[in-house]
Amino acid sequence: DGKFLKPLHLRCSEKIVQAASQKLGYKMIPIRKALLTEPHDGRPACHFCGHCMEGCDVGAIFNTATAMLPKAQQTGKFTLRAETLARKLKVDSEGRVHSVSVVDRATRREENIRAKIFIVCCASIESARLLLNSRSEKFPNGLANSSDRVGRYLHGHSICSIRSYLEELAGTPSSNEDGAMDHAYIPRNNMDDRKRGFAGGYGFQTQHSGFMFPYHARNLQGFGQKFKKGVRFLQPGFFQMGGWGKILAQPENRVTVNSNKLDAFGIPIPVINFTFSENDKALWNDMCACAEEILHKAGIRHSFRRSSGPAGFSSHEVGTARMGSDPKKSVLNSYCQTHDVRNLFVVDGSCFVTSPEKNPTLTIMALALRAVDYIRQSQERGEL
Repeated sequence: DGKFLKPLHLRCSEKIVQAASQKLGYKMIPIRKALLTEPHDGRPACHFCGHCMEGCDVGAIFNTATAMLPKAQQTGKFTLRAETLARKLKVDSEGRVHSVSVVDRATRREENIRAKIFIVCCASIESARLLLNSRSEKFPNGLANSSDRVGRYLHGHSICSIRSYLEELAGTPSSNEDGAMDHAYIPRNNMDDRKRGFAGGYGFQTQHSGFMFPYHARNLQGFGQKFKKGVRFLQPGFFQMGGWGKILAQPENRVTVNSNKLDAFGIPIPVINFTFSENDKALWNDMCACAEEILHKAGIRHSFRRSSGPAGFSSHEVGTARMGSDPKKSVLNSYCQTHDVRNLFVVDGSCFVTSPEKNPTLTIMALALRAVDYIRQSQERGEL
């Protein structure tokens, strides 16, 4: 199904839960995640040095700063303005963007940067904020917003996180289990004919919290030496289940801007209006129940749920400049080009019309590459 590097091996705790999952008819698989198991593309393999959700000193885990920006710098055609904030995109009399008004965070100096083509990639909330703040006489409702869809249909993921402690490993000698987090996955497991009363699916990512922090200490009773022994006894059995569920895209869930309330740089702030639907809540309840079922099958002594309802941690927001063929109902075409402004593109998760339970990053990257190919070909034809 493609060319991939070898996946990471499962830990003992993951193998225990994998066996329990299989008994219930669910599969747990190693993730082919953005973490190197062998040297690749000038970056070294992971050597399990720490909590990779907090960054990677050697660049073994993929991120833009370590994997992409160095390549851009090597071309000699790339300028990074890390302390520069975009305030507003400005248009000419024909409705094309001619410059972006920016402010330097350190000096507070303002300037206009001119270009022939503008590509916005600020993530779903900030991209919508920039477009809505780019009002003009030609675009009084916000730039590229003739459809009134900019900022609307904000959605992403609901999260159910459960921290538990496996009986089989509790009381065993402590070991350093940090490094290479989140590399086992239970794919969507509700793709069967059983009626559940909600649309959409969910999957489970595991062990994305650090192993050396005693999360359960907040919940255990006791004091002094006995309490400490109880904390140490459970710690080797730590296992986290994180459910990621689909959220429905609804027009009333949206980003707007408040022109009367400015941030420290004089830019109108974004305002987020979002409510989980009844479908979202029903899916979340089923997702949590499924996680509890798997964990109890694996044999746990304690489990602690982090929230009593759908939460926003790691919610992967998408959808505020949706893609579509009808300019009256969408902001972007299939190449992430705005319908209203020919030389303006939005290449982040804003373009999503819907989103499943899966993480969106690779899809965002693929769509961005597709957009860039279209831009290059359009320039060669003299269309941009």
